[in-house]
Amino acid sequence: MRLLAAVAAFGALCALTIPGAAETYGNFETMGVIVDCPEGYTLDRIGQIKAFLVENGKRRQVHDFVQVASALKPYDYFATSLFDLQPDTAYTIEVEYYDGEGRLISSQTETGRTRPDPVIPTPPRSLYVSPRGNDRNPGTKERPFRTLRTAVAAMTPGTTLWLRGGSYYDAELPLPKGGSAQAPVVIRSYPGEHPSIDGSDPALTSAGWRIDKDGLYTAPFPTMTWNVTLEERRTGKHYRCYPVRTREELVTQVSAGRTFADLGFTGAYHWDGKQLSLRLPQGTIDDYLVHVGRFSDAEGRFANGLIGTGSDHVTIDGIAFRHISGNAIGLQDCSENLVQNCRVEFCNAGIWVKGDSSNNTVQDTVYIDDTHHWDFGYAKTELGWYYHGQVETGLVCVDARYSGRGLVIRRNHMEHAFDGSHLCPWKEIRARTSETDFYENTLLELSDDFLETDGYSRNVRIFHNTMRGSLSGISLAQALDGPTWVLYNIIADCGVCKAAAHGGDWGYPIKTNGGDWNTNVGTGHVLVYHNTAYTRDPASHAFLVKYAIWRGIRFRNNIWCGKMMGVRSLQPQLWPVDWDYDNIHHESGPFAQLGERVYQTLDDFRTGRVIMYLPAFGPKGLGKHLMSVDPKFENADNGDYRLCADSPCVDAGEIVPGINDLRYRGAAPDMGAVESQ
Repeated sequence: MRLLAAVAAFGALCALTIPGAAETYGNFETMGVIVDCPEGYTLDRIGQIKAFLVENGKRRQVHDFVQVASALKPYDYFATSLFDLQPDTAYTIEVEYYDGEGRLISSQTETGRTRPDPVIPTPPRSLYVSPRGNDRNPGTKERPFRTLRTAVAAMTPGTTLWLRGGSYYDAELPLPKGGSAQAPVVIRSYPGEHPSIDGSDPALTSAGWRIDKDGLYTAPFPTMTWNVTLEERRTGKHYRCYPVRTREELVTQVSAGRTFADLGFTGAYHWDGKQLSLRLPQGTIDDYLVHVGRFSDAEGRFANGLIGTGSDHVTIDGIAFRHISGNAIGLQDCSENLVQNCRVEFCNAGIWVKGDSSNNTVQDTVYIDDTHHWDFGYAKTELGWYYHGQVETGLVCVDARYSGRGLVIRRNHMEHAFDGSHLCPWKEIRARTSETDFYENTLLELSDDFLETDGYSRNVRIFHNTMRGSLSGISLAQALDGPTWVLYNIIADCGVCKAAAHGGDWGYPIKTNGGDWNTNVGTGHVLVYHNTAYTRDPASHAFLVKYAIWRGIRFRNNIWCGKMMGVRSLQPQLWPVDWDYDNIHHESGPFAQLGERVYQTLDDFRTGRVIMYLPAFGPKGLGKHLMSVDPKFENADNGDYRLCADSPCVDAGEIVPGINDLRYRGAAPDMGAVESQ
């Protein structure tokens, strides 16, 4: 939805992208390749651009290039991606251009190198900080500083700051500048200890509250807060409290004519400008530790945890961030930074990346919240104060204005949040492609989207992730320009969440909303290969399209499983689609419905609809290798999506160069995200 506000400026923003020479851009296990039209040729004369990876004197075809373009806005350059590469390795790519009749018209050779896996350096200087220290100390191990503000201010390039265990109630801590590969900056936990940067007010954690005549607990609080969490002393369970607009709502436990229980609120609060009032889920205030996010003013500006502006070569390792009203870590115009082995707990946002920030990595980090059970429709409307805007960020949020490249988000764990991560800018981009990688992450029980590519999604790659329990899986609403790669993901139980209970918000594994009567911009090229989508939602469709236009979507070797229907589109016709070698399985009802027209079987659907012309792939539509049969998983309801030996999806896929040609084991690739042994 944030993209819609930017549509009016779409034409002006497109002009920010200036064509340049062919190039490669390597991450750890992937590489983007970007090329222009060959000299003397225009877009209308290019029929196909092939790519070949040259290794040991032999060349292997990889995925073709696609044009970077939205549904209505073409650019004169093309992009592809290489997968399954090795870190810190040089690669050679041969590019061949063909005209519309298949004649070779030009060729060129490009070289590139992947980035080395990050290694935490050991800078020559060490400083120490401890909640039991003293800021008048020199910061040595024996005499550590007490506050992070003092310790961080004492850092210079080439310094490691060791955080001893305990809570640091600091915020808006500026990261040092001037770091380099030779003199990095490292902020990390002391071995065996567990430090946390805590944004809550320690004075209210276990004191300062009184009960009033209405059974509410109150405490003076001079500034606004959007972050209140109750921690049950006996069990350690956390309850994120919802901010309601009036004190009366706390008293009656009713908002918008609905009870707190119906809205999914396990705790709520109200701030009247001078004091906070709390409604507990149960028990008395003595049963809880109360974490009230501070460092915000009456106008709602929040302080963050660690903030970098022009800070490069910074490593943050093993730190917990808790109860922060803003971002746990903010990076603006910051490059070559690493966040790993951290925990982000009950913060309004995790890592926010903005501006010209390149080659940043977030890995092996845990993101936990307690917002997934709030009523989706209420939280998304004015009745909910648009509160989703405070929490609809996830572990990593790419800012509206971001022109960086090489953002890698891998091997992280996210659960019980509103959204998983937002990967694309939606107002300004000056980079031709982003080369953003999101892979090998686990996302569990979220409210809205596992992932959002809403915005300028140029060479954004989502692969080898496991996702379970949300409203939608991967949002492409709208993934402008492309290519967007969606490969080898398990997308489970979309629609099995509180959000799906809100009328009309059906669950779906791939969300293509956008491009309706409100916009006319449309999604760019999306390449969807080898995903497994399965849900226990009894009202689900295997594949749902509300209102969308797109440049082109290519489906190969996916398994889509729904209960009530195979394909449901609220529009009377799908936009250009190249759909083949997929299994679209449903347990009851007709196979498909487009608008008001119903197709009882796959054959009816294949022969009864208009096949549209798809410029990127030729005259395509629904291929003859589509099937609609039980895929026969080992135990899908318990999360085992391996195929049984007699599954019709075994060896039923198509070889896609550069995607699965080195991965399959039988006569052909299996459908779905898991290749049989």
